[in-house]
Amino acid sequence: MTKRDQLKKMIRKIAGKLKDLVFEALPSWIGIFEITIYNLDTGKLKKKIVFNRVMDVGLNALADTLVGTTPDLEIKYLAVGTDNTPVTDNDAQLGAEIFRTPPVSGPLRTTVGQIETEFILLDSEAVGSLREVAIFVGATATGTANSGVLLSRILWSYEKTNSEEITIKRIDKIVRA
Repeated sequence: MTKRDQLKKMIRKIAGKLKDLVFEALPSWIGIFEITIYNLDTGKLKKKIVFNRVMDVGLNALADTLVGTTPDLEIKYLAVGTDNTPVTDNDAQLGAEIFRTPPVSGPLRTTVGQIETEFILLDSEAVGSLREVAIFVGATATGTANSGVLLSRILWSYEKTNSEEITIKRIDKIVRA
């Protein structure tokens, strides 16, 4: 192999690694769970923001929309569960789902590339130890536990009482990389 061929090979290798680094370093989908806890007895509010983790099945389903094989990725349900197993990219359902609810608002496009969806857990719903929160999307998502495509799962440890309502706003921002 000539020095010129060796140089071309080295440049191609560096360019490939650089492309991979750029794709890994630049976020293209940012998701946030904005959690507001309202105590009905005291009137006090607590807020927490948790950044999401988008699952492989969610990313693949989004990519599949571009080839026309998964046309419905509408956000349909928020689900909560009691399992605190660490989140992995290949999660496809909650560890121990106990409750799910449809949105009370949205999904709505609020600005370029941003969708907001709001859910409420009423005082009588999902009372007890909450350890995981998830968003389920697509035509197969129903009121049945673990139905639909798991878009995102986070760990969130909270002891919910029957004197609290929890509003969870899901904010998805798809940005230019």
